[in-house]
Amino acid sequence: MVRAIIGTIAVLAGFAVVETATDAGTGPAGSCNTTEVYALLRPGEPVPVRASPTPEGAVLGTLAVRETSGDVVQSIVTLTGSKKGWARIALDSRDYTAAEGKRHAYGWVPADLLTVDTPLDGTVVVYSHPGLLGEPIGRIESEDQTFRVLGCRGALLRVINAQQGNVWIDRWCVRGTGCGR
Repeated sequence: MVRAIIGTIAVLAGFAVVETATDAGTGPAGSCNTTEVYALLRPGEPVPVRASPTPEGAVLGTLAVRETSGDVVQSIVTLTGSKKGWARIALDSRDYTAAEGKRHAYGWVPADLLTVDTPLDGTVVVYSHPGLLGEPIGRIESEDQTFRVLGCRGALLRVINAQQGNVWIDRWCVRGTGCGR
């Protein structure tokens, strides 16, 4: 019970970090390796894809699932960068529809709309920070965990969940497309 409470507090603290951070990805847009992630979409609730990483950014189009049943549907999108709690995605997803007359290669969605899983084969190294300041702080051994994506840098994803808190990971999966890194 105490562990669950601590995990919940860690998740909430991570969302607070995203809201106040200068850059959730700690790097400029496009500063991470291109990778596939899930976008969590609700049927009948299109998500606006914006031209810039702000709620005021012009709408380029929408991400929306075609299914009409179910609570949440996972749509695979390509993450190319992050900034201030926003994720830069390639606009080549089957669930993306461009606004009339607007064709763009990339757009921005809230980063916490995105998720990844840890693979069941092998070890995922958990880091405190990316780059030279980061050090391994744990491992996830052959265990399936789901994380919300907060940002990215290089070959690492900044993620959060109740078990691990707000951390960076070096390996992840999107079912059907293989694992990152």
